Amino acid sequence: MSPAGERSRGGHGALLVALGLYAVLTAWLLRLPCRVPGWAAEASLPALCGTGLVPGEPSGAGGFLAGGPAGDQPALVGMLSTVLAGLAARLPGAAGTGADPRVFADLAMLLLAAAWIGTVAVVSALSGRRTTDASVLALAPVVVLAGFGTWDLLAVLLMMLALLFHVRGSPLPAGVLLGLAASVALFPLVVLVAVLLLGVRYRQFRDVAVVLAGTALTWALVQAPVLLSARDRWSPRLGAPGEEPVAGPSLWGVWARVQQARTGAPPDPAGGDQYVLLALVLGLVAVLVLTLLTRQEPSVVQIAFLLLAVLVLAGPGYSLVHALWLAPLMVLSRRHWGEFAAWQLVEVLWWTTLVLPAPAWPVLPGLGALGWDVQDLLAVLRVLLLVLLVVAVAVDVLRGGRARRIGLSETG
Repeated sequence: MSPAGERSRGGHGALLVALGLYAVLTAWLLRLPCRVPGWAAEASLPALCGTGLVPGEPSGAGGFLAGGPAGDQPALVGMLSTVLAGLAARLPGAAGTGADPRVFADLAMLLLAAAWIGTVAVVSALSGRRTTDASVLALAPVVVLAGFGTWDLLAVLLMMLALLFHVRGSPLPAGVLLGLAASVALFPLVVLVAVLLLGVRYRQFRDVAVVLAGTALTWALVQAPVLLSARDRWSPRLGAPGEEPVAGPSLWGVWARVQQARTGAPPDPAGGDQYVLLALVLGLVAVLVLTLLTRQEPSVVQIAFLLLAVLVLAGPGYSLVHALWLAPLMVLSRRHWGEFAAWQLVEVLWWTTLVLPAPAWPVLPGLGALGWDVQDLLAVLRVLLLVLLVVAVAVDVLRGGRARRIGLSETG
C-alpha cells in the first residue's frame, strides 16, 4: 500500500474513533442530571436514569462463575460484573461495604465504550472501501439513548466480529465468538442461523459444521459452571418467546391500537400472546424460502438482518435495545442513509415520549378522536417503518445488486 493510502486509512480510523467517543460523551452528558445531588432526576425521569449496569447485591449463590455477585446475570455478564464490582470496591474512596453502583456503572460504561468503538471498526472492515457506513453508525442516536445502559452492546460487538471472521473464511473463530455472544444474550444466534441457511444453499457443509461446533462448545463451556451450580436460575432464560407477556410497544400492541381505532373497543395488547410463536415460525420459514430459492447471491448480513428483524417484530416487545441490535446490520444491508435517518428519528421521538411525562407530550389534532396519543402514533410508525425496511432488504436479496456491492457474497 502506498504511503498516501496508509495515511488515508489511518485518518479514517482516527475519525471513526473520534465519532465513537463523541457518541459516548453525548450519552454520558445526557445522563448527567442523574448524577447531580439534589436534582432528584432518578425519581422524576426514571426512564432517563434507569440502567442495567448494576453490580447487584452479593449473595452466597453468586460469584464469578455463577451469574455475577447476585447470581442472576448471564454467564459472561456475571464474570464481567464480578470483576468490575471487585475493582469498584477497591478504588480509592470506596465505602468498603461493596461496589458503589455509580463507580461500577462508570467502569462498565468505559468497557461498553470500547465495545462500541470496536463495533464501528468491524462495520468499517465489513464495508470495504466504503467509509460512510461506519461513520453513520458511529453517530447512531439509538446507541446514545440506549447503548451504554445495557450489556447487549457487548453481544452486538461479538456478533459483528463473528460475521467478520465468517466472511473472511475463518469459521472456527466465528463460532467461538458466537458462543461468547450467546453467553451475553441469545439474539446473536440469528447469525448462526444465517450461516446455516447459506451453508446449505452453497453446500459449504464443512464450514457450517465448524461454526456450529465452535458455537456450541464455547457456549457450553461458559455456561457449564452456572448450569451445574444454579440450574434453577439458568433454565428460565431459555423460555420460548410465546411464554413472555406481550408489551404495548410491539407489533401486537400496535395491532390492538389499530383495532381500537376501528371498533372503539379498549385496546388489549395481550390479545397477541397466542400468535407470537406462530408469527415467529412463519417469519423464519419465509426467510428460509427466500434464502434457498432466490436466484441471486444473498449476503449473510442481509439474511441475519431479516432473521433478527423477524425475531423483533414477532416478539412480545420492541424496545430501543432491539433497535440497537439491528443498527449495524441495517447499515450494512441497506446503505440508504435517508431511510436510516428516518428510522433513527422515529426512535428518538419514541424515546422522548418514554422519558417525558405524558402531560408534556404535544397534542396532535385528530388523535383524540381515535383514542390515541403521540406515543400510540409513534408506536405504529416504529413498527411500520421496520416492516418497510424488512421488505426493502428482502427486495434487495431478490435483485442481488446490493449484496455484491456490500462485498459479502458467500460465493465470491
